[in-house]
Formats: sequence, C-alpha cells, structure tokens
Amino acid sequence: MSIVTLPFLVVQPTKAHTATVICVHGIGDDGRGWNPLTTELAPALPHVKWVLPHAPQRPVTVYNQEWLRAWFDMPSFSFAEPEDTSGMWDSVRKLDALVKAEVDAGIPQERIVLSGFSQGGAIVLLAGLGGRGVREGGEGWKFAGVTVMSGWLPLRDRFKSLISPHALTMPIFWGHGTDDPLVRYSFGRKSAEILKDQVGLALRWGDKGEAERAAFGSAGVSFLGYDGVLHAACSKERADLKEFLKRVIPDNHSG
Repeated sequence: MSIVTLPFLVVQPTKAHTATVICVHGIGDDGRGWNPLTTELAPALPHVKWVLPHAPQRPVTVYNQEWLRAWFDMPSFSFAEPEDTSGMWDSVRKLDALVKAEVDAGIPQERIVLSGFSQGGAIVLLAGLGGRGVREGGEGWKFAGVTVMSGWLPLRDRFKSLISPHALTMPIFWGHGTDDPLVRYSFGRKSAEILKDQVGLALRWGDKGEAERAAFGSAGVSFLGYDGVLHAACSKERADLKEFLKRVIPDNHSG
C-alpha cells in the first residue's frame, strides 16, 4: 500500500546537517505554527534540520465536524470515548515515511527526534515508542528522543502491546502547563504514570530537585510541569526543550 506523502516545511541547518527534529502540530494548526519555536531554538542547534509537516484536513467531532488539520479525529477532550485508531495509524505511517526519507538521506535514526504539541504529542508517542512495523512484528525506530508538550498517551488500554524494543532506552521530555483547560495536567501526569507502571519506563518528576534534572535527557520520561500555564508552551518549557535537544542530539562536529 502506497503512503501519501505529507506536505511539510523545512528549516535548514546553518552548518553541517547531522540531526533532524520532526515537529508535529496540534489540531487546527499546521507546520507553520512551529516556525516561531524553531526560530528561537535553531541558533543553539545549528546542525539540526527541522521538518514541520502539515496534517491532513478532516472533520473533527469535538469542533462540530469542522474540517481542520488533524492527525486523527477527536470525539471530545474527556478522553473517555473510543479513539480514532485508524486515523492514528494512518498518521503514524505518514510520519514513518518522513523518518525514512531522513534515514535514506544519511541521517541515522539515533540522530532523529520526534516532537509534538497537544494532539501532535499523542501521535509522536505512538510513532516514537511504537510506530514502524511494530504491529506487523517489526522493531520500530531507535530515535534519539521524543518530546511531548501538552499531550497525552493514546490507546492507553493497550499501549504496552504496541511499544518497540527500543522504547525502554529512549529519552522522553514531557512538558505540561498546570492550568491546561483542554488536556488537563492531571491527565498528562496519569499518562506518564501509565508509561511507568504498565510499560516499565523510568519516570522522573521535574519538581523533585537537581538529582532529577541531572538525568534529563537519559532513558525514560522526564515530566516537567509549568505553574499557571494554559494549553501552550511557555518560555521556561521552550528553554527546557532546547536543553533536552542539546543533550540527546548534541553538535558532534562543533568547531
């Protein structure tokens, strides 16, 4: 079955290209929504190519069937209804195709990061910790890391059966505003706890002090809450994201 290629924007590196970050937007946005963040982060990561795909347009139930760019349908933000599994896997396959294009161009999978906001965060967890061929018995990708901002864990009742063998060694940055009115902070924390309790990933809370900070960028989930922040990425979260990326895809050819 052929995969329809996602349209995407590219922010090119300013020096030798040795790593790639694929940035996955939320509902109703498109790749351009990441432009301000990539502009902010790019000077500290001159070796990184940024790929900013646009999700397909589809009717989204929670927004009265309005046609929006979305990675899968959303019945509501209660997360209690059946999930759009087919839409999720379709998007995972499309992201896999973007990853394969980078690997075919010479970037090792260990130098690629999937980064997602809101619904994009949910889909990068599925694509990053499972994804490529896992449902068909494949091993999945071995990424440098996955970053989730204001996201949630999809397919929670069976996520353990979907993960790749590489999931337990993959660094994950998870940032979430404590006053998020759409994807509740408590739900984000619960999602991270499922990854620990049911999947076996190490879980570190960012409010536990410097010892936890020292492990930032190592295998497992680093979950950081941002006081008073709504459904958005604040300046502190963006700075933490930059630090995470510098640790998992360092510039190995500086100077």
